[in-house]
Amino acid sequence: MRKSMSLGLVGGALMLALAGGATALALQPGGATTAAQPASAPGKPKVHPREATVEQVLRIGVPIAPVIAPDGTAFMRERHKGTFQLYRRAAGAGPDGKLERMTNFTDGVGGASLSPDGKTLLVVAARGGSEQTRVYRMDPKATEMIDDTTAPILAPGAGTPAAKGGIQFAPTAWLRDSSGFFYRANDQKPTDFYIYRYDLATGKSTEVFKREGSWSASSPTRDGSRVIVSRGISASQSEVYELDIASGKLTDLSLRDGEGQPVSNSVVGYLPGEKEVLLLSDFQTGTDGLWIHDLSTGKARSASDVLKRLGIDAPELDGVSMSFEGDLLAIEPNVGGYSRLYVVSLPDFTPVQTPEIPQGLIGINQFRDRRLVYSVNSAKVPGVSYSTTIDAAGKASAPEPLTVADDMGVDLGAFIEPALVEYTTFDGIKIPALLYLPEGRKVGDGRGAVPFIIDYHGGPEGQSRPGFAREYQLFLSRGYGVMAPNVRGSTGYGRVFQMMDNYKKRWDSVKDGVAAAAWLVEKGLAKPGHIASRGGSYGGFMSVAVLIEDSAQAKASGKPRLFGAGQKSVGIVNFRTFLEQTADYRRKLREVEYGPLEDTEFLDSISPIKRLDEVQVPMMLVHGLNDPRVPIGEAMQLAIALQKRGFDPEILYYPDEGHGLAKTPNRVLMMERSLRFFDRTIKPGAN
Repeated sequence: MRKSMSLGLVGGALMLALAGGATALALQPGGATTAAQPASAPGKPKVHPREATVEQVLRIGVPIAPVIAPDGTAFMRERHKGTFQLYRRAAGAGPDGKLERMTNFTDGVGGASLSPDGKTLLVVAARGGSEQTRVYRMDPKATEMIDDTTAPILAPGAGTPAAKGGIQFAPTAWLRDSSGFFYRANDQKPTDFYIYRYDLATGKSTEVFKREGSWSASSPTRDGSRVIVSRGISASQSEVYELDIASGKLTDLSLRDGEGQPVSNSVVGYLPGEKEVLLLSDFQTGTDGLWIHDLSTGKARSASDVLKRLGIDAPELDGVSMSFEGDLLAIEPNVGGYSRLYVVSLPDFTPVQTPEIPQGLIGINQFRDRRLVYSVNSAKVPGVSYSTTIDAAGKASAPEPLTVADDMGVDLGAFIEPALVEYTTFDGIKIPALLYLPEGRKVGDGRGAVPFIIDYHGGPEGQSRPGFAREYQLFLSRGYGVMAPNVRGSTGYGRVFQMMDNYKKRWDSVKDGVAAAAWLVEKGLAKPGHIASRGGSYGGFMSVAVLIEDSAQAKASGKPRLFGAGQKSVGIVNFRTFLEQTADYRRKLREVEYGPLEDTEFLDSISPIKRLDEVQVPMMLVHGLNDPRVPIGEAMQLAIALQKRGFDPEILYYPDEGHGLAKTPNRVLMMERSLRFFDRTIKPGAN
């Protein structure tokens, strides 16, 4: 399905995302929005980013995804010490009030969830980036921290089958009376996630749903007798059903294309009365719309006129969030990476006043008791959280700050905002991108070229968005330009665009990536040989593949190569070995995107390792040894192949990381080495 399967729990019990926080939602400039101002701890001298150290910039942070208990106590994560840990702040303490640390896990906390009654905390943690998540139970009022020595309530038991990539346990929805919760796990069969219910009083788990596939539960009814179950098939296809727990009856709620085309379906929740279910689906149009499934008739009707009345015309919605009580609905459209926040009342979908929110990315953390808790994240603001209350008359109160960012003494106001640009690729399609230019520079200013870094996002079902990007700001402060293209296959632009790179069309997205560099040269922003490719995960594949395509185009045209260096982080170079060695539970999802493992000829044709003779520039490789998604072997075989050809790639392997770098000291080392690498490869005079 296009939207990632969330670990969000119902109402006020939000699960913090394993990747580091709530889903980012952007706001379109204009309307009721205002310019975001950096929020920072007072009393610190401010230095310009170019005078700041790498560690200063990377340690800029703010407590993330706060949720508030009924008694006013707030819980949030923060990683100033290097890893994300769970903290508590007393009711009424204010945004800069003392934070009490509650966890001390060696590799940090991946997520936390508060029960609706505020009496139970669930903490999710894994070791060394392995993503083998375990679930721990904690008293919100506890005075002693929990850590790696604490016994989890959910972990593999004796006789659990071995799984490539490991076993995961993930809470997905609380029972509304707080007596227990639903969770998903692949402990019975490594390739499949089944659904269980955990009872807090007895400490026992009950199997609720067992079928082949990747399943998750959400939105239980008030009496807990029914729950919505979802199955993710691919990035563009997902299904939703209602499950009657006692009888096992499964009612299909999915909207389906009669031509067999994939459709993305996700559940928003039961409408008041629990006789209808609100869905989000790209059925028929390939763009997101609201649908209401009537459980008594079994028929669905479009509710997308609500979007039209609100003036929403977007190919995708970042999310549609229903309040815990079911009386309010938040809608967040995505337009080219930007969006706005709209709120309507239920069940009549009447618009109500939304809070005045600064321009930037917005993450909704909690929505209950008519209180909306959200964070603001922009190029200059690292995710400061606020609370606003919508009264019975539909009027929003003035936003109340809940957190304060630590700017580490750096002037965040001097950070660079990106511009939205488009360029034309090889077949005439327009590719959107974010363009960051060093201070004082703009397109067409005639001041000449600068060294450029083109950063390709992961996914491939992802989208580069104008949020708080510490690494980009470090590059900019050192005189580099940064471009973040959303090549075909990116989300945010509708189903058709998102599926343009599937299977046999894979290399078309690579050509889009090279076209970004050509556009920079055409506009006089960069010079051939002074552009570097960079990316993580799927972006890591792109960072190598564009070097190959660039060499091929240069050879055919007689023109110089555009790229002068490449940096690959946790990326694929051999699609055969990737599919063979990736986590068991991920293989099916990835085969839909890249092609079946049996089609070895095609997989070889798109694998950079098979065309490595065409890589003629220096490379830097970054990888975690515990990566379950793209195993370390992808980096190792690339390093060896380059060395055999006489190259000396710069290599950073981390024994305590997985798919990406989670620990601040490791990120500091990587960034310091990256700056030195780009300085000696693409800066003027380097080649």
